[in-house]
Amino acid sequence: MTIKLLAIPLIAALPVFFSCGTNSEDQKNQLAEEPDSTVNMPDIALAAATDDNDVSYNLPSPLQIAYVFKKSGAGFISTLPNNKANTTKYNTSNYKKAVNFGIYSADLAYCLFNKKYQESKEYLKACKDIGSYLGLDKAFESENMAQRFDKNISNDDSLIKLVSSVQMKTDIMFEENKQKHIKVLAIAGAWTESLYIACEIYTKDKNKKIQASLLEQLLLSEPIIKALKSNKNTEVEVPALIASIEKINNEFNMIPAISSAVEKDEEIDSNTISITDNEMRLMIESIKALRAEMIK
Repeated sequence: MTIKLLAIPLIAALPVFFSCGTNSEDQKNQLAEEPDSTVNMPDIALAAATDDNDVSYNLPSPLQIAYVFKKSGAGFISTLPNNKANTTKYNTSNYKKAVNFGIYSADLAYCLFNKKYQESKEYLKACKDIGSYLGLDKAFESENMAQRFDKNISNDDSLIKLVSSVQMKTDIMFEENKQKHIKVLAIAGAWTESLYIACEIYTKDKNKKIQASLLEQLLLSEPIIKALKSNKNTEVEVPALIASIEKINNEFNMIPAISSAVEKDEEIDSNTISITDNEMRLMIESIKALRAEMIK
């Protein structure tokens, strides 16, 4: 049985970084349209593609993942994002490039939603730098991205739309370059980074809202595993990544309140479920270990 948490909030005015059933031409047409003047973020149920031969799963973008965490009200801790100076050391394999592109994308979103504009600009550059290793230069160089970022540096909506546009363009390029497995690895990296940030803040503050956002994000483990298994032969590191995420998912399902809900086929409200710090300990340790392995 698949555990159902609260719906993952999706950003209505933002394009989905890894969209299900959307082709590159459709996305190009979307880019040509003038975005709405407001950014709305309603709760929309998460869905995954059912065709095992199609790796275009309906997984959320790093912006959407970060919003799940942002709505908990947690503040910004500058030491949590991956060091921006590390980009050059990841030019060793497609796996390292892809997962760390996702990690930096999540860090960018974390900074952006916390109104850390200078840091956001720096992490946009980190994404551009590591994206160049993946052949994504055009996505960042088009439309004077750096200049537009500076011009809108204190305008939340404009910056979110700008970053969303960059993410959509990278998605288009992944599709055109036949690199679907790279974008799946990138979203796995973004998901891991967002979980890591939530774990660190929860460990420090024991905030129940942070715990709720962490549980919501764990809903993505199963569709990510499914997407990775469709690409398990693309990079030598993928089987180990699948095993690590399966370990996290198993530890999540072993939590008494979760396992009880599985037996009763109940939907879980992450805001009211009772889970102790000790019950979360193993899962948090596994998340931190996976993130450490990704960024080393």
